[in-house]
Amino acid sequence: MARAVNFRGRQYWVGTAAWVVYFIMPLLPGWLIARLFDQLEADPQASHHTPFWLLLGALLAAETVTVVFIRWGHTHYMQGLNAAVSSVRANALGGQLASGGRAAAGRRVATGDALTRLRDDPLDMVNLLDNWTDLSGSLIFGIGVAYVLARIDPWAALVGIVPMFLIGAANTRVGHLARRYRQRARAATSATGGFLNALFTASLTVKLAGAQHDAVGRLDQLNAERSSAMVADQLWEDGMWSVNGTLTDVSVGLSLMIAARGRLDAGQVTLFASYLFNLVWLPQRLGGLIVGRRRYDVSAGRLGELMATPTDTFDPVTEHRPMPMLGGPPCAAPATPARIPLQQLEVASLSVHARGLHEVSFTVGRGELVVVSGPIGSGKTSLLRAVVGLTDLDSGEVRWNGSAVQDLAAFFVPPQAAYVAQVPHLFAESLGDNLALGRAFDDDALVAALTLAAFDEDLAALPAGLHTLIGTRGVRLSGGQAQRVAAARAFVHRPELLVLDDLASALDVETELALWDRLAAAGCTILTATNRAATVRRADHVITLGELR
Repeated sequence: MARAVNFRGRQYWVGTAAWVVYFIMPLLPGWLIARLFDQLEADPQASHHTPFWLLLGALLAAETVTVVFIRWGHTHYMQGLNAAVSSVRANALGGQLASGGRAAAGRRVATGDALTRLRDDPLDMVNLLDNWTDLSGSLIFGIGVAYVLARIDPWAALVGIVPMFLIGAANTRVGHLARRYRQRARAATSATGGFLNALFTASLTVKLAGAQHDAVGRLDQLNAERSSAMVADQLWEDGMWSVNGTLTDVSVGLSLMIAARGRLDAGQVTLFASYLFNLVWLPQRLGGLIVGRRRYDVSAGRLGELMATPTDTFDPVTEHRPMPMLGGPPCAAPATPARIPLQQLEVASLSVHARGLHEVSFTVGRGELVVVSGPIGSGKTSLLRAVVGLTDLDSGEVRWNGSAVQDLAAFFVPPQAAYVAQVPHLFAESLGDNLALGRAFDDDALVAALTLAAFDEDLAALPAGLHTLIGTRGVRLSGGQAQRVAAARAFVHRPELLVLDDLASALDVETELALWDRLAAAGCTILTATNRAATVRRADHVITLGELR
């Protein structure tokens, strides 16, 4: 986390230093207040005392300087803190979006849960440093208090200070409960977010099944569990603060009772009260650090599932990526790999045991249509995903023109390859934006890709052509249209290899034949998974997975 905040290190560390000074500052006002009370008791005719009005002015100046100073420091601190949190979030998101490479992370977290983790966990992680800042300032203040008060009455100072450290030690014994309550709260929040995501995704299914009442009932149940877990988490934190503060107040009272045994003047009594009541924060901040450390453990584990595995030379959490919105340099456009014309793709002894794939081997020659068929559940989709690096291999390798590909996910991207999933994923943007995805394609290239996908007649029927908004997840398109738009998004790159997962499942036979005719005329090399008879008949090679088991 110390490395993470260096994204805007100057602001963060200047602000941190300001907070430490702020925690130490009560030493000066406390001393001035004591001198003021000494003045009230002193002989007004004595000439060796500092004038009352001068002490009062110094006190007002000290408090004013403290307010102005911490305002300035807090502004810098929050800039550095928010930049660090944004940097960690950007790194987690980058790990989910990366196609291969060292930054690429697994995709094992549901969408709603991932959003919850991106929102909450980076702040809990970076706040661990905030806990250290609070404790450091309070500890330095406590050392100063111990020195001053011990010179007045050592026993009273001992009674006032030692119990605070005992309270802090007791906090460490129950710190594991803080982690347990935070884990429950975060898990309940993730469950609620995940269900909401699934509910919105499957809203049409819920309507058609007449399950609105049951769906809302399940949401109510998850919300109740989340509410209970979050209340317990917050109650534990507030309880620790309350108990720490109460016990500390008791130790302050005992200290004042011990000090009252001697002949203390008004200034000394005021000094004891002022310093010890400011010292109550020390055990509370120690408890805050312990709770923060346990919460860090929870959040780091949750966020780690969204990030790549760190190595000796790469830490995915603290990588500093360009962030223009925070004053950084402009983000560089993604580098497009050099095109390597495909002559032959070889899959050699590929195995993904969890998906039922064992020792699968085949070749795809340039311009060929190779079909993977087999019964439902035989692993057709898993095989395609494994070839392009979306599923980890247990063994085997994939060769491009005879050379083994080391990082499949990084290699099988345009212009080498394009993958079209069985269920198309479209955005609530225009048709053209869904095809280009931010790349600088002109309209002619987009129209050519749609024509190749047999979508040209559909395009002519759209009210605004390429500028037609297709709705959330392409809801304004039919299933077959959505499939062909997803295919055109792949075709626009003119990749060397097209990997298509049951592309024609929602198409009528006439449209399906037109699609394959156009792809064949364009000389495309295709690896596809399907059981559609029209496609199987056109194939140059057919790999039947049921026969490989």
